Amino acid sequence: MKTIAIFSGYALPHLGGIERYIKNLTDQFISKGFRVIIVSSNYDNFSTIEKNGNIINLRVPIYNTFSSRYPIIKHHNKEYKKVIHELKNYKIDRIIVNTRFHLTTLMGARFGNKYHIPVYLIEHGSAHLSINNKLLDFMGSIYEHLLTKKVEKYVDYNYGVSKAACDWQKHFNIESDGIWYNSINVFDQNKITKSKNKVVILYAGRILKQKGLEDLVKAFINLNKKHKNIELIIAGDGDYLSYLVNNYKNKNISYLGSVKFEDLVKLYAKANIFVHPSKYPEGLPTCILEAGLMECAVVCSPNGGTKYFIDGNNGVVIDSNDELEQALEKYITNKKLCESSGKNLKKTVLKEFTWEKTAKKILKDMNI
Repeated sequence: MKTIAIFSGYALPHLGGIERYIKNLTDQFISKGFRVIIVSSNYDNFSTIEKNGNIINLRVPIYNTFSSRYPIIKHHNKEYKKVIHELKNYKIDRIIVNTRFHLTTLMGARFGNKYHIPVYLIEHGSAHLSINNKLLDFMGSIYEHLLTKKVEKYVDYNYGVSKAACDWQKHFNIESDGIWYNSINVFDQNKITKSKNKVVILYAGRILKQKGLEDLVKAFINLNKKHKNIELIIAGDGDYLSYLVNNYKNKNISYLGSVKFEDLVKLYAKANIFVHPSKYPEGLPTCILEAGLMECAVVCSPNGGTKYFIDGNNGVVIDSNDELEQALEKYITNKKLCESSGKNLKKTVLKEFTWEKTAKKILKDMNI
């Protein structure tokens, strides 16, 4: 049986875009008859080795320091040696490593190089990560450059989840070999029931300061003064949620906190406009693709490669707070334009961004 090993800082149940990318890619590989080994950090006392049919989870021990963002591997730990020993038990045909700045990437790339297994790196970002501290951000960028230089000695091929991610690789003097798009599974779209009486504006995702949510809330409050038929729904959890709840109370704003995926689909179904004003170094936001599948008109920042497929006919890319408010007003006052933008984006998503198509391309590029 052909075997693909995927290395990542984190894997489910840890929540994040990369984790969902790995889960969906794994499902596609398994459906096509492959065995998949997922190597990630053991951030919460999980079993070191967990086997479920043709999916094998191997988890390396890490230190608690920076464990929420940069898992530091305990290389001399017996559990780490157990993971390496388990990896050697399989004939691994290809290795995929995710991002340049996690030590699991260096681990996977070195293992591939040592045992003559082709290594494919996937870039998920489009800028340096920021924690809003100039000194720490500067030190983080130096660390990222140093680790990237080490990793690239062992990587055979480089891909990105979007055009923006591929462009970002050039910052490290890496020439990308192509795009392996972040994608979505095509779920049931028969329940699309767009709001008629109100214009429902939706954000869904992590609630972080860098996601631009304060700008969205301010723009909505301004628009609500003259448009009484609008509603803003913010779905998701994060360390910035309590700040927004405490500082921006409005009867037409709903802060839902974390929601299950089936409930999120219902929100997409009724929302007229989906907004993603992120300033975070995104790769390609899954939520925009999901909202597009459910015929939401999208207003978003250019972060994450959206400027390469949001083209004016299927949404609006904004660069400033003024543009955010203007774009929202355009859709609020022109329902036909809003509807047609949503339908056009759905066509784009179905044509370019499904996991079935992405997995086929990845397997073809890996010649496996």
